[in-house]
Parts: sequence; structure tokens; C-alpha cells
Amino acid sequence: MMEWLLGIEQLAPGDPGVAFAFARPMPAWAWAMIVLAAGLLGWMSYARIEGARIARVTFAAARTLVLLLLVVMLAGPELRRPNERVERDWLVMLADRSASMTIADAPGGEPRDTQLAEALGAAREPLRSIADSRRLLTLGFDAGVFELAIDEAGAIDAGEADGRRTLLGRSLDRALDEVAARPVAGVVLLSDGSSADAPSRRALQRLRSERIPVFVVPVGSPDPVSDLAIAGVRAPAAGFINDRMPVTVDIDRLGSGTASGAWVELVDRETGEVLERKRAEATDRSVTLVNKPSEAGDASWLVRLVPDEPDLLAENNTENLTVTLVDRPLRVIQIDGYPRWEFRYTKNLLLRERTISSSSLLLSSRRRYVQEGDVELNELPDSPGSWEGVDVIVIGDVRADLLTTAQLEQIHDLVALRGAGILWIAGPSATPDSWRGTPLEPLLPITLSSPASNWNEPVTMRRELPAERLGLLELADESEGGWPERLTDPDTGWAMLRWAQKIDPNTVKPTAEVLASVLPANSGGDPTPIVLSMRYGAGRSVYVGTDEIWRWRYARGEELPERFWIPLVRLIGREGLARAGRSAVLEANPPRTEPMSPVRVSLELLDERLALQRAPSVSATVHEAGSESEPAQILLRPEEGDEDGAPRYVATWLPTSAGTFEIEVDDALLLGENLIKQVEVLAPDDELRKPETDFGALESLAEQTGGRVLKPAELADLEQMLPNRQRRVAGTPDIETLWDSPLALILLVLLLGTEWIGRRLIRLV
Repeated sequence: MMEWLLGIEQLAPGDPGVAFAFARPMPAWAWAMIVLAAGLLGWMSYARIEGARIARVTFAAARTLVLLLLVVMLAGPELRRPNERVERDWLVMLADRSASMTIADAPGGEPRDTQLAEALGAAREPLRSIADSRRLLTLGFDAGVFELAIDEAGAIDAGEADGRRTLLGRSLDRALDEVAARPVAGVVLLSDGSSADAPSRRALQRLRSERIPVFVVPVGSPDPVSDLAIAGVRAPAAGFINDRMPVTVDIDRLGSGTASGAWVELVDRETGEVLERKRAEATDRSVTLVNKPSEAGDASWLVRLVPDEPDLLAENNTENLTVTLVDRPLRVIQIDGYPRWEFRYTKNLLLRERTISSSSLLLSSRRRYVQEGDVELNELPDSPGSWEGVDVIVIGDVRADLLTTAQLEQIHDLVALRGAGILWIAGPSATPDSWRGTPLEPLLPITLSSPASNWNEPVTMRRELPAERLGLLELADESEGGWPERLTDPDTGWAMLRWAQKIDPNTVKPTAEVLASVLPANSGGDPTPIVLSMRYGAGRSVYVGTDEIWRWRYARGEELPERFWIPLVRLIGREGLARAGRSAVLEANPPRTEPMSPVRVSLELLDERLALQRAPSVSATVHEAGSESEPAQILLRPEEGDEDGAPRYVATWLPTSAGTFEIEVDDALLLGENLIKQVEVLAPDDELRKPETDFGALESLAEQTGGRVLKPAELADLEQMLPNRQRRVAGTPDIETLWDSPLALILLVLLLGTEWIGRRLIRLV
């Protein structure tokens, strides 16, 4: 009944939160004035009318009540219930998912990611409680942010830590964008602090202006750390069995911690046997392992770094290596102009070496040939086909005009295009001066700008670092450092070289390497180069500026000359093995680069059948190893100015991201050739190249935002530290109007009727 009288449907006076109010409220003094005015007006309406006093008072009261009722109705009486809700505040959790979290420098030698996972596991129940009372946003980050799943038990699934870059500043910006215009109680950051960028000014301003504290949980070691890594491995692509195969290992020392030494091992991947082992001290940047394989075929080796102390990252301590080994004699042709002592000794060395098949010729001015060796030659080869199978050409002190121009050009192409080697042994008569202006002059590691000069006194030889890197000139056991000190001592007498060319260091070509130098025995002058090596086209050229090595026989017989000459011959002879029997050769340089740095891809056609087709282009694909993304296509086109020799196709590939990529020729012209080259693209800010933590950056962020630095175990107490940032939001209230209710109408009619009836009774109407 009351609901009908008041005209209400949803609200009732006794409901919680329901209150009486006016749509147009007035202050109390206004109501007092209205009551006085209504009473005065009602009294004045009947003050001068004749009649009983009680009747006039009653009618005046009725008039006053009518006026007051009208004013109340105009004020808009209503029942009102406010609609107010509480907006819960947010807690943002950011967990570092970059690859640096795999570094094992946390307490107990555990990975940083394990320390992070243990901290999240210990805080599972507190985080579940926080999620019940607040909004919890869990994000992982590396170069960007992504949401982390929470299972039914409340555990956070952080996933794999495999991001190659950390951009903490950008990730913090993205996380704050996720909770824009929302109340935030705090940000929890679990990280090692390593980042390529810093928090932006915009993010710091918002954190400070909205009083959002950042609680940082550093993981990892606060002390400087270091990590040993294999930066690269350089080795011949092919070689002969029983050959000394040099494997040069470049070592990276990452981080600012105390450097330690390591053992570098060459391991047979199939058997696990350690083939060679060498010590790398803390200051060494590269180590050369020399192995002497005995079986032909494709050898699968593993280069392994074994640090003295526990290493941070085991995955960068190994690298695979495949070398093709050939079981056939090395084919050598030796040419000289007269039977000097060096010719006699090198000829006999080559004859005694069972793994070398040699032909030694003395050329006379009448072009008559005096031939010695285990392979008979009726004449010096004079056609490209007759040079087929020759691995090394040894040119002694012989005049260039004893060979025809065609023969000189054929030797040039044999080295430049087919990968053969050429060994120069200088002499006082014709080499190198007579080779000036010939097709073979470019193959010399020195420029012939002026006539060659000789030392006017005996000299002694010393080995240089490039020879050690190539595994050459190992004339002593490793215990003696590979080079006998007596060879540099003129007091021995036999170590002195009585004749040697005095090579000006300024005449050494830029791409040549000095393998050995000589020092004057008496005057004490500066050393000058004496043995030089240079890559030329597909082959290699070695120049020896003395013919006095035979004198070393007075020390240990043939041992020292043999250990000097045979490895040099093998070095230049193995260059062509990687090309032998192949239709084409694919190259990608540099093999290790950075994003947005161009890589030159070249394809050389060695098969005459393919070369004659003169294809306008050759297609290749580039795809990331282990990725399912669509491969990129590149088109190799003929190199300009390459009309002579084997056709070469080139292209430039620009990598846009880090990773390991494989370039594979898929053109129909070369189907089945399996032409693949691998290129490693390393980001300059690669996570694993900077293993140190940066706790200082995390502490600074917490200090600037009014947060705290928490230990992983303190994460369980986080709820007690969070401020209350929840807020009340007022919505549109529920209203039931009373001025248009039946009760208001009844009262108005009742009062007006009462006054009218009374006026009739006293005959005022």
C-alpha cells in the first residue's frame, strides 16, 4: 500500500543506502523563509474576514500547508540510492626472459632463471592473495613485452629465457601503456639489470607523478663475471692425410671479471678421442692446434674450450668442424735454373717424402730439360690440360724467359682459378728480378719496384706469429716453443744464412703475411721479411728470400730443412683440394657479421659445361637455421669485368636480424650440387656477449620511484609493502520521484478540498 501511495517501484525507504532528497535542494534558511512566507500569506488571507477565530485559523493553516506542499513538490522530492563502485588497483610484474638469464652465476652456481623461478615459486600464495584483492598483470620481457600465463594453482609460467636482446626501457613503457588511466599500486621487476636502453623520461615522470613504486628483485651475481667463448674457428676446408692441419681457434673473453686460462681441445666427434690439446693463457686471444690425420674421408671434429674455472655459458665453448681428407700424393713440379745446393736438397726431400709425387727440372737457356724425380716429364707442360692435377709449382732461381708466355699464363690460371700453390725460392741470379712484367709478377708477395738487394753479411732467421697460427716452421718440439733458439743464435755458425735477399718491408703487399724474418748476424740492424705468404685468387703463393736453408743440415742432418720445406709445400698444396672435383664453389663473406651489414655472396662455376651456358642469373635462398619462416630469395648476377676465367656470379645480402642463416643455391642449373654456406649474424648488443649484471641500474630505478630493492626471498612479503591505490567511482544514482506520487496528489486535493468546504460553510464561497 505504501509503495502505491508513494508511487515507487524499485526503491523502498527502508532499503540500505536509500535516502530522501530533493532534486532541487535548498538550504535550511531558505526553507525557514518559505515557511514564514507561507504562514504569513495564509494568515493574511483570512485575517480580515469576519467569522469565528478558530475557523479562520484552520483555513489559514490549510492555505499555508497548500503553499508549502506546492513548494515541496516544486523542489522535487525523491528517494535516491547512490551507485558507487570500488576500482581495484593494479600490480604489474615484469620478469626478464632474455638469454642472459641462462647465465649460471646465481648463488650455488645456478642459472639466473632458476633463481627467478624459485622466487616466483616461493611467492605463489602471496601472489594469489594479491590477485584476489587487486588486479595482477604478469608480463615477460626481452626486446618487448608479452603476457605470462598463470595456471589454476596460481603458478606463473615464465617460459623459456631465449630473447637475444633486453630493452628494459621500452618494455617498461609498454607495460605502463597496458595500465594507462588505471590505479597502479606498484611495479615488480625481476631482472639481472642488463639492458641496451634505460627507462625513458616519460616513464619515470609517470611513475613519480602517480607515486607508483618500482620494487626490483635483482637476480644473478652482483660481482663482475667473465665468460670464455669460442669466437671463431679457422681451418682448411680440405687436406691430405698425414698432413699437419692447422686449426686456429679465436677466443673471446666476455665480461669484466678476472680472466682465467683454459685448455683448447680438438676432438673426434665420432670416437670422442682428443686429437690435440693446447693451453690458452688468460692473455691469449687465439690458439692454433695442429693435427695430423691418418684416415681419408670427411673428418668430423669438435673444437672444445675447457676453462680452468666454472664457465657461465657452456654452449659457446664448442664449435663443430668438418674437413675433407684426401689419400693421394701431393703433385709437385719443381723448376730451377741450375743445380744449386738448395735445389739438390729440396729435390731429395720431395723424393723421400712418400706422400709427395714430384718432378724436378733444370731449365737451360737452350730450353733443354734436365729432369729428375719420381714422375717423368718429357717436357714442361704447355697447355691447360697438361697442368691438370698439379698441386704445387716450385720456382727456383730460373729466368722467366725460359718459359713461354702461354706457359706463364697457364701457371697464373692454375693458381688463381684452380687453387694450386706456387713456392718461390729466390736466388742471386734471376728470382725475383727476371719475373718483373710477366704474368706471374702478381703472384709475388712483394712488389718489384726496384732491383732486389741482398744482405752484405750473414743473417739468422726467426719465426713470426702468422707462421705459428698456420702451424708452419715448427722446427722444434712444443716444449721448445716450436722454434729452436739456436737458429737465431749466430754463434752456432751453422745457423747463419750466408746469402739472403734484403726485402724492404714497404714492398710487402698489403695482403701478404710475414712468416719469418732475418736479423743481421754482426751489425745488429732491424729485421727484414724473408718468408712471406699471400692468398692469390683460389690459391696461395709463398716466397722464400734465401737459398741457404740447406746449411741447417749441420745441426740435425735433414730434420730441420725437412720440417721447414715440407709443411710449406703442403700448405700451398691443400688450397685447391676444396675445389677439386666440384662443379661450383659458393662463398659468403664475411661469414660472421652484424645486422644491416652487407654480406657478399659469390658463386664460381668451375665446370666448363656449366660455364659455357652463361646463365644470366643464378637464384639462391636465405633462411634462418631452425626457423619455419619463409626463406628470402636472392639473385646472383655475373660479375662485371669477369669475362676471363671461371664465371663468377655475385649478389649482396643484407641481414636484418640476428641469427644463424644458411645461403643455399637452388637454381635448376646446379641441382644436386649441395651448395650451402652458413653466415652467423650477431647483434652488437647480444645478451650473451655482456654477461655482467647491472644491479646499480635496478637500484637507481627503485630509488627514483620510491620503491625498494628486494631479495628474492622477500618477494613473499610484497603485499605488506604495496600502497592502497584503489579508488571509488560514483555512477548514476537510482531515483524514484515523489512529487508525482498518488500521496502528493491526495494531500493536495485534501487540503484544497478542506479549505473550499470550510469556506462554503462560512459562506465565503
